Amino acid sequence: MKKFIAGLMVAAAALFSAASFATENPYEVANSVAAKTFGDLKASKDKLSDPSVVNGIIQNDLMPYVDVRYAAYKVIGPSLKETTKEERDQFTAAFGDYLMRSMSNAIGKYTNQELENSPVSQVSDSDNIVPVKYTVKTPGQADISFIIKMRLNRKTGEWKAFDLIAENVSILDSKQAELSPIIKSKGIKAAITALEQNKAGK
Repeated sequence: MKKFIAGLMVAAAALFSAASFATENPYEVANSVAAKTFGDLKASKDKLSDPSVVNGIIQNDLMPYVDVRYAAYKVIGPSLKETTKEERDQFTAAFGDYLMRSMSNAIGKYTNQELENSPVSQVSDSDNIVPVKYTVKTPGQADISFIIKMRLNRKTGEWKAFDLIAENVSILDSKQAELSPIIKSKGIKAAITALEQNKAGK
């Protein structure tokens, strides 16, 4: 169950942004996208063994709303200034593929979990990072809570999710701790290779 939540949201990591603007409430945006994702999972639960169905849900419901570049840059961390634009683009692409694989693995584990929407709160004009808390309920099991961190891009006016915190552990912090030593000792290209090799079963 915990693996399902972490993988699905890694992100989702996992989630949200697209046509959302600064005038919209990030909690409402997040709840709308989360409801669509879980609704499609429930409707397709008997077909989730089909990779095309899984990939369709990811591509339509999740990936358009992931701030992949911002999340990737957060993972690179202080070493970002030492990279070229080409290296940053390559790392971002590899990180996006990593998120896709993580979500694909998680979606296949969906078994009628229900998502409790986050309460909607007002956001001030000065806020650009908002934590949105969710609870996942599974019959006969303890509830699991997690937080999606959303960021306002003031240039585009979009709210986008860039991190998941589950059991006080940040997905991005964990990935940075894994890749930072590689970047410092071997360079960004070695970290890109590590992401590309980080596939199911490897």
